[in-house]
Amino acid sequence: MTGKQLTPQNATITTATIQVQALTIGKKQVTIAVFRQLEDEDIIKPLDAGLAGEPWGRVNYHPDKCADEKQHIHVVWQKGDELRRATVYEPSVAAYKHPTAGLYVEALIAEGLDHTNPRASSVGGADRIQVVRAKREGGVGFTRFTHHGVQFHGPVRSDFLTVFHNHYFRRHESENLWHQVRHVAGPEATSESIAANLPVLAYKTSWRQLTDLPQLFIAV
Repeated sequence: MTGKQLTPQNATITTATIQVQALTIGKKQVTIAVFRQLEDEDIIKPLDAGLAGEPWGRVNYHPDKCADEKQHIHVVWQKGDELRRATVYEPSVAAYKHPTAGLYVEALIAEGLDHTNPRASSVGGADRIQVVRAKREGGVGFTRFTHHGVQFHGPVRSDFLTVFHNHYFRRHESENLWHQVRHVAGPEATSESIAANLPVLAYKTSWRQLTDLPQLFIAV
């Protein structure tokens, strides 16, 4: 199959005995080498956690030697007239990047959350909250936390990092932090209203749809 390109036009799924489904080009089963040539692109969309295209099936092969990493699956999917492969992580270890994630933790910091506060490990519907400093002075750091079973990842701005890590919190700072949060989230925003925009159910639904896909077999 040297020189063959895997596309929706020449790829098919064939069923062998005992309902084994193979990914093929013409009459030849797709090899690992051809599978690895597929462009690696996320199938779960970055804003609403829905699917970015039509999933074909799961492949039990780890092209990046990631079999021992946190729980995940590899999926073949169709984007327009092209095929892609994607790595999708189980919700509790997803580290799903979403703009609301950072904004939510910034709102918690504006409410008084810092590294000395017991709530730094669990608050509201979120737990295992981490806030990591920027690599350079004045830069953007990041947060990672689990909200109702889905792990999120998002940016945290410099002013919020300073307050969180230095336990330096006064009323006028709270007002300034809330001004920054509400400039993005709206004048009446609270941590609860921001958290409501995290696509928890959508990510779980996409994960369930993908794990329910048939397994596709490729040749070694």
